[in-house]
Amino acid sequence: MNIKQLLEERAALLQEAAKPETTAERLAEIRARVEAINYTVTELRRDEADAKAEEEKRAARPANGGAPAPAPVVVHDDAQVDAQKRTAANAEVIEKRGKALKNGEKVYIEHRAVASTSTALGTVASGDITPAFEQVGTLDTLVNEVHLEGTGAESYKKPFAKTIGEGGITAEGADATTAEPTFDYASINKVKITAYAEVNEEVEKLPAARYDAEVSNAVVGALRKKIIGQIIGGSGTDELVGIVNAPASIITAAQRKTVATVDENTLDNIIFDYGGDEDVEGDAYLVLNKLTLKEFAKVKGTDKRRAYDIVVRGNSGTINGIPFVCTSKLAAFGAVKAGDPYLIYGKLKGYELAYFADIEVLKSTEYKFKQGVTVFKASVMCGGSPAMYNGFMTVQKAAKA
Repeated sequence: MNIKQLLEERAALLQEAAKPETTAERLAEIRARVEAINYTVTELRRDEADAKAEEEKRAARPANGGAPAPAPVVVHDDAQVDAQKRTAANAEVIEKRGKALKNGEKVYIEHRAVASTSTALGTVASGDITPAFEQVGTLDTLVNEVHLEGTGAESYKKPFAKTIGEGGITAEGADATTAEPTFDYASINKVKITAYAEVNEEVEKLPAARYDAEVSNAVVGALRKKIIGQIIGGSGTDELVGIVNAPASIITAAQRKTVATVDENTLDNIIFDYGGDEDVEGDAYLVLNKLTLKEFAKVKGTDKRRAYDIVVRGNSGTINGIPFVCTSKLAAFGAVKAGDPYLIYGKLKGYELAYFADIEVLKSTEYKFKQGVTVFKASVMCGGSPAMYNGFMTVQKAAKA
């Protein structure tokens, strides 16, 4: 099956899952099949991207085995010929793009990076680009993703359990003890997130370094940065519902803790205050700023050794065996304002991140043709909310005055 057929099958399964008569057994089957489809679609898209990258790599190989080109001999108007070639090439690209769109196919186009004011003639560019330090993070990949692409849905509701009642001793012939469980749901509405940039045409003339791939990654990374910030602090009004701003029906006031210092007891106080009455939860994450992690590293015991065993793996790791993930979207302990959290603890799968449409990356050379500017835009339709009762605890340094 191709990607289009798989997406159509997934849409049909999700519509079936939404029907009230669908049994629990069938829901389990649907969920398993949707996960398999998601994996297959991802692999197919990766294969397509790899094939396209290989094709571009072959096309970018220098002619004549890389030997210097012979000195040009002017026998006609080169400028006019080059203009005709560019016009013909642009017409072919536009025609192919138009046919693809007419056939209902989604067009994915790579993009080039930052503007350049000048290009030195005879300069050779490296075939790769030295990356910057990580600026996006991974928090969005750790929450619970729900794929609603192709369903036409404008919103999504995720039910969750709140309490379980307790039975009672009942006399013969008396009414049974009421022990009803209580439920609620998180409302997730569709929000559009976009990223836009402009590129000077001079960048188009630079040699073979893969600016297209770098800019594509950067634009998608810009979307992910915004999503991560929304998972933390979205207001819920024309935005995602962030953990910090979740309503009391999902996260109660008792889960908003005040811990004024980071010392040898801080981690224990957080872990044992979190969760239900019966278990000490073992699969929850600490979410914190890199500089707050440094505060934990500075804590010493009475023997002058570190009180916390910290293992770092990029922007994640463990503190005394408790997993953590770093994000700059939370203020550091040393700079946080009163009433704002510097740390979140909870089950990241208790946050529901719904994608209502695929991420689209579009490029255009027509919009600002006169100025010689290429523009590119990425967009995604998504929504999110905490969807587990008291699934997260937020920790602040001091209460808001």
